[in-house]
Amino acid sequence: MYLFVVTTVLGFAGVLLPAFIQFLLKAVGGESPAEQQMKKDIARMKQQLQSISMVDQFASYARIQRKINALSQQYKEKVMERSVGEQKVRIGIGGVLWTIVGILCVWLMWEHRSDAVVSLPPDLIWPLGPLLAFPSCSSGQISVIAWLGIVRAVSGKLRSLFVPAPKAAPQPTIPSFAQTNTPVAPPLD
Repeated sequence: MYLFVVTTVLGFAGVLLPAFIQFLLKAVGGESPAEQQMKKDIARMKQQLQSISMVDQFASYARIQRKINALSQQYKEKVMERSVGEQKVRIGIGGVLWTIVGILCVWLMWEHRSDAVVSLPPDLIWPLGPLLAFPSCSSGQISVIAWLGIVRAVSGKLRSLFVPAPKAAPQPTIPSFAQTNTPVAPPLD
């Protein structure tokens, strides 16, 4: 029974690991207090900007607009630094966890190559019996290798059903330089 549970958990690791890494990053990381303060300052200045008439008080409007632009640029740089750090952690932790899962799967297949995960009546799995019993189980038994393959296939299908695939970036549209009826001023000679 433990072999069934361990093999199933290792097989579902492909679905569980990305969610675990995402949870870990949200628990450890997130927006810093400085970033949150910058967002509040930007929102406050944008509200202040809306209350100022651009025509009547152009100098103060332009000054606040420059402050907003500078603060927005600093905020974007901080977010980029954080996202690069998160990506490094995601790759590092993910690589270590995937390596551990891979080593455990190889060890499990080697150590239990002749043990059956599930024993069923041979008539129940008749056409696929020898394939499911590979490499050294008897007919009617499902080996560790076959069970890992089945669980990985099922977990991949479940992931595609429940986790939406990342959307591809929209392709930029190329502007057409067709002739327009724009009037052109004559040369000043």
